[in-house]
Amino acid sequence: MATPKEQLNLIRLLHFALMGGAAVFAITVAFLIVSQNNNPTPIEVLDYLSPAYFFFMLASYPFVFKSALKKNDLLEKDLSQKLASFQTAHIIRMALLEGCALLASVATLINGELLHLITAALTLAIMFSKTPTPFLLETELGLDQEERNQLMNIR
Repeated sequence: MATPKEQLNLIRLLHFALMGGAAVFAITVAFLIVSQNNNPTPIEVLDYLSPAYFFFMLASYPFVFKSALKKNDLLEKDLSQKLASFQTAHIIRMALLEGCALLASVATLINGELLHLITAALTLAIMFSKTPTPFLLETELGLDQEERNQLMNIR
């Protein structure tokens, strides 16, 4: 059972990960409004913002996932606790990637450029590649032989 401090940290992590998507959308809207006063079209702004966010997320989501997972803390946990830790870190990772795909979709919706959907498709491919499987869990959680055997029985 998690301590109240751990539970609070978990809630904070989820909160800020989910806020990230809303923040990116709000910043995009603000950027569009400000840029319209300077007469560039929204197309110009989104042509750079969507791919820039994609590359930012590509570089940062593994770090955020590892920070949320904290492998050192996993050494003292049983399999169910490790899975709960993985679940939290995975939700954070997927929320960050989801924000990227949503931004690309909104960019396509606003400016009609289907090229932004390539960014969304690449992001969705990354998300698909991170679908939880026993092998992925073994790799990312560093499970011992007994835990691997327990995990194989979950299928």
